[in-house]
Amino acid sequence: MKKLICIIFLFFLTNCGFEPIYIEKNSSSLIIKSFSLSGDKKINEKIFRLLSLKIDENNELAYDLKLNSKKIIISVAKDSTGNNTKYKTTLSVNLLLKSVNNIERSKQFSRSFTYNDRDNKFDLLQYQKNIENNLINKITEEIKIFLDSKNDN
Repeated sequence: MKKLICIIFLFFLTNCGFEPIYIEKNSSSLIIKSFSLSGDKKINEKIFRLLSLKIDENNELAYDLKLNSKKIIISVAKDSTGNNTKYKTTLSVNLLLKSVNNIERSKQFSRSFTYNDRDNKFDLLQYQKNIENNLINKITEEIKIFLDSKNDN
């Protein structure tokens, strides 16, 4: 009886059009005519590469995309001797999407993460790079969802 219920459940699940939200698609059907990147160069390049947008400079219906990003690392706590004990890394990305008829859509994406200091400064720098990559991945996923939702309209 359990096998029958499982088979029926799988049958309905596969035929209902269920698709995971974060399924890896090639990219959105959004076509970019031109793009400009300002702010932190490495962050912009990583985000743009992860978005994998179609670029067609000759398409009149394509969009113009502008990305402006910045990274801030601040100390949020110190011990009694004045040494840093906690840091906070914040990534902010401003996205501006301009259509053919000059309709502008913009959104700011921001993520931050607080972490403890490390005794070894090399380990701290490696940890900060890992945190930066994780924040970039999260912001890129949010941007993909934003671009896909704007493209559906």
